[in-house]
Amino acid sequence: MGGGSQGELMRDDPILIVGGGLAGSSSALFLADAGYPVTLIEKRPFLGGRAFSFVEKGGAVIDNGQHALLGCYHETLGLLERVGVGDRLYRQKGIELEMREVGRRSMLTAGGMPAPFHLLRALGPFSMLTLRERVQAARGAIAFVLRARMRPEAVARETVEQALIRAGQSERVREVLWYPVALAALNDDPAVASATLFAEVVKRAFLGRAGDAAIVLPGVPLSDLFGAPVTAALAEAGVEVLTGATAKNILLRADGRVAGLTLNSGEERRGRGVILATTPGALGRLEIDDRPLTEVLGGIPESLEATAPIVSTHVSLPAPVDLPAVVGLIGTTTQWVFNSDRIRQDRTDGTGLLSCVTSGARELDGVPDAEVKAIVARELGELLPEVHGMSVEHMHVVRERHATMAPTPVAHAERPSVRTTVPGLFLCGDWVQTGLPATLESATMSGRMAAEAMVAEAPKAASGAAA
Repeated sequence: MGGGSQGELMRDDPILIVGGGLAGSSSALFLADAGYPVTLIEKRPFLGGRAFSFVEKGGAVIDNGQHALLGCYHETLGLLERVGVGDRLYRQKGIELEMREVGRRSMLTAGGMPAPFHLLRALGPFSMLTLRERVQAARGAIAFVLRARMRPEAVARETVEQALIRAGQSERVREVLWYPVALAALNDDPAVASATLFAEVVKRAFLGRAGDAAIVLPGVPLSDLFGAPVTAALAEAGVEVLTGATAKNILLRADGRVAGLTLNSGEERRGRGVILATTPGALGRLEIDDRPLTEVLGGIPESLEATAPIVSTHVSLPAPVDLPAVVGLIGTTTQWVFNSDRIRQDRTDGTGLLSCVTSGARELDGVPDAEVKAIVARELGELLPEVHGMSVEHMHVVRERHATMAPTPVAHAERPSVRTTVPGLFLCGDWVQTGLPATLESATMSGRMAAEAMVAEAPKAASGAAA
């Protein structure tokens, strides 16, 4: 075994965190604020994980994917305040969505009222559903969440589609209201996605505190939200950040506790513990004591290796478009259109930029970018007549093929704890068991949970003796 004797691990050895996405950064800040020395290791040259931006060939700054938050994402919003970028968010007061289908449109708008009255207020004028369907939807939301609470084992085996049917939701109500929300929140087809996860979303957003259903969006490019500001906050907190560094092998002491790790460069880093803020796939490339890590951990369930894609098509236009910030499309491949000129603070050059999103986009696997652009152009032309000057030459398709875990009932049941069987080794990431879908909030929460577990196992006062 590597790593030396028990007495060699000094109490000032840092906690090592592998992965510089939101989960790893959340964990690092929590530990640093608690007074622990921390080293964060990231293989890429920047932090932010899957939330980053870049300049496309036409000169527009675009994100690798549209990330949306809800008012109930309390931990993520708290983290963004902690790193000083709370003022870089576009915040709605409540539910403010325009939904469109061929020949029809209607607003879902409600805010400033306690739950569940804000949902009733939103549904009241929503003309895409009849009055009877709106009453059905409100009753169904409560029935759905109550059943998930009263009969969790039964709901755990069901998909979103199955559970909503049991809650008395008609096909029209499901397709116009619940399926768009489920696709956005879970990133997969309601016919296969976990009902338990969606019940948690509905409970937190629509049956929680006033403002919990409010849409919150990045008001600047993602790298200006999750990249540079987080990096600066970590440095200010005293965290050592190693970018361009890849972890290879976790070292163990003679008693089986984590002693540190080695990098691909051959450098050895000592540590009182290791938190792996990585994807399941990345775990498969790590070793522990020169053995495959997944073998030591008992393997990664096959259900957690399956992922769900997101395809975003960014449409550059000659001028801003007079559209709401968020428009949902029904019966189309494009599910949501985000108007960057209403959302982003940096959009001041007089041009227009729309981000068109398809979640759980398996139907676009293998479809050439040119065809994806043609689909988007056709659907925007049919449903958004306000869009002028659109050209496929000024579209940019971004594919996140492994955007999130595939949130099936089996996968959700098999998500691991942040704790492992190896003393001093913890996991975090949006895919571990947080009770939430694989979202920014799940990632942030998992980082905090892993840090708390590390502190509970090796408190500062005892770290010298424990070593």
